[in-house]
Amino acid sequence: MIATGTPILPDGAPRLCLLAGLLGALAFLYGLFLGDPVRAWQSLLVSFLVFGGLAQAGVVISAIMQVTSSRWGRALKRLAEATAAFFPISFGLLLILLVGVAGWAPWVHEPVEAKAAWLNVPFFVTRQLAGFLLLTGLSLLYVYRSLRPDIGLLHQSGEHPATGFTRRLIAGWRGIHHEREAAQRAQSRLAPAVLIAYCWVFTLVAFDFFMSLDPHWFSTLAGGYYFIGNLFLGLAFLAVVSVWVRERLQLSQYIGSHQLHDTGKLLFGFCILWAYLFWSQYLVIWYGDLAEETEFIHHRMHGAWGPVAWTVFALAFAIPFVVLLSRAVKSSPRGLTMIALVAFAGMWLERFLLVSPSLWRGGGVPLGPVEVLVGAGVAGLFISSYAAFLEIFPVLPLADPRLEPASAHPHAHDLHGE
Repeated sequence: MIATGTPILPDGAPRLCLLAGLLGALAFLYGLFLGDPVRAWQSLLVSFLVFGGLAQAGVVISAIMQVTSSRWGRALKRLAEATAAFFPISFGLLLILLVGVAGWAPWVHEPVEAKAAWLNVPFFVTRQLAGFLLLTGLSLLYVYRSLRPDIGLLHQSGEHPATGFTRRLIAGWRGIHHEREAAQRAQSRLAPAVLIAYCWVFTLVAFDFFMSLDPHWFSTLAGGYYFIGNLFLGLAFLAVVSVWVRERLQLSQYIGSHQLHDTGKLLFGFCILWAYLFWSQYLVIWYGDLAEETEFIHHRMHGAWGPVAWTVFALAFAIPFVVLLSRAVKSSPRGLTMIALVAFAGMWLERFLLVSPSLWRGGGVPLGPVEVLVGAGVAGLFISSYAAFLEIFPVLPLADPRLEPASAHPHAHDLHGE
């Protein structure tokens, strides 16, 4: 039940995910060389912002659990960390975007004199590579320190001997008691560093990958708005996979209604926080009424983009806010899954709305086969890498001293006296 090697996906699903990745790559190349290059680039950029951000969000959520010494969500910690499996693919997407920056960044061909010191290709590439390597390095080291005692515990007990790559991860093993304490100390030191680096690096991502697409628009709140929205996206994903793994691997002993309820409360809280940051930005722009600021918002809320903006508002805020007021929905596996999928779809569409209107100069909304195939392809690669991680490594943080069965926590209805 808790050892490694159990398939997370149904039979045939990994092949479908890899096939989706292949079709997505072909769709991108078709758009780049035979179709509309702008649509190909914006599709890849949106997918990078969604799934590259999601890969980091999971590690950040785990780091938050470590910093706060949470016990309720300890069984979900590994499910959050598993998003790190997408880092190599995310790095590949970043390299493609950096190499092809002239194909999608307007400021390369139309420099803005006032921003030339910031928006120039050498500095852009350097800071993005440096930021990615810093944050990814800290994140991988954090995940390694989390995994090592669990792999060693299974190996030491003989339940699942480590081989190959996992064997190298426990080189120099010094016994479970020493390793458990060392891992907790290391994670407690690394978690704050991951959180600080995340806020800094993802502020740069926001400035460079969607704010710079409209070179005359600027917002000092764009970074915070983006990385909070990214955590909202990560919590929606965590809610879905928690229910899936709970049923697939029969982990209700560790992932009970209390864990689902608290995940739903976090999803509800970040839904409100994301909307608050959007409103904080919108209100200042509306009140200032400056042409270089209002155009960014006006373009996305009127014309062909208007229905998209209202759909984002409904999926990412209005529907989750109303539905998650219900304690029963937050504690229900099916209810929580459905509303988390709605929120996830809303945040994907929000990333699309941040990027595409700045690049697309044609009529209507550029949402067709290329966009769908590229997005589905990157999603397929994300799912396959995520599932592979959970099949190689323990699904639960077995050696974590704060891991407790679900029965150790009150159920959601008991917690509120119902």
